[in-house]
Amino acid sequence: MGRPKITHNESKKIIAGTYASELRRAKDCTADGETITTKQRSTILMRNMFPKKRPTYRVLDWSFYPTLCEIYAWMDSITKECPKVVTGFDIGRSYEGRLIRGLKLSFRPGKKAIFIESNIHAREWITSATCTYLIRELLFSRDPDVRELAESLDWWIIPVFNVDGFAFSHEEYRLWRKSRRPSGEDCIGIDLNRNFSYKWELRKCGDPSSNMYSGPHAESEPEVKQLTNFINNNIPDGSIKVYIALHAAAQAVLIPWAFTKMRPKHYNELLQVADAFADASFRRYHTRYICATMANVLKLVSGTSTDWAHGVKGIPIALCLELPGKGTPRRFELPEEMILRVGAELVDGFIGMIKAVKELGHI
Repeated sequence: MGRPKITHNESKKIIAGTYASELRRAKDCTADGETITTKQRSTILMRNMFPKKRPTYRVLDWSFYPTLCEIYAWMDSITKECPKVVTGFDIGRSYEGRLIRGLKLSFRPGKKAIFIESNIHAREWITSATCTYLIRELLFSRDPDVRELAESLDWWIIPVFNVDGFAFSHEEYRLWRKSRRPSGEDCIGIDLNRNFSYKWELRKCGDPSSNMYSGPHAESEPEVKQLTNFINNNIPDGSIKVYIALHAAAQAVLIPWAFTKMRPKHYNELLQVADAFADASFRRYHTRYICATMANVLKLVSGTSTDWAHGVKGIPIALCLELPGKGTPRRFELPEEMILRVGAELVDGFIGMIKAVKELGHI
């Protein structure tokens, strides 16, 4: 198992958008994009009249950390290339007006589902980078184990959930974590992973200046409310058997609960699946993940998406995957050359994890 190679048609290409595609992407990616101004429309039109001034997007080859526009441009190309398998969806708009987009991958109808939300914390760029790599492998890998993984489930994947914070971390402050809604006098942002409704009040953080501010009440944030509404209203109840929240950088597979150190009812099953991910992801580069409840690795918190998925939706396997970075001087800023390595380990881990879920009879 060496360094993974890009064997599909990815390269260091540059995409120059058409007027229609740039206008759509402006609506998707910029603040208040849904109500894009006449001046902005004119600017985009002028860019297309003078090709040298067109904005360009790098084609993803997992050698760099992409922007939101580059991820969305890539999602558009994947949807166009694989129309029988890939369907685009969105859950709505963020506080600042950006579209929160996802992809559904379905090779055959009638499958149980896995739901993945990634980059809920803005600074954790490795999550969206490796999440897109996972999508690439599910679609194009010829490895029999990956093919089995891909075709065993319907995949609902949101590569960047906290779109406002993610854009801000690219444009203004690299280590920004929260959303971008004003939260108090001279304070900006809510920790979206402390805003879900399950047991929210038990361990809430009421300090708007804190990086873990939970918001004024459960599901106060449009991003969180729209995610829960989307799952409730657009995915058949009981069909999601695995929920994954992709984070960095504790290098751990974390199971509920986060709000208490008491173990969940199906702790042994959850731990078995977590161990299967850790064992499978270890084999390639010997990266060691720890497996435990969230409360025993992180401090006690409430309002997490995985607690909501397990406690409210009854999704049997709900895990927080904390990607590598632990112990490094700048744990949220892994070097770009690590993207392919972490991505390959993530795919390996998913292969082991889904095999374990099958053995338990959930899919």
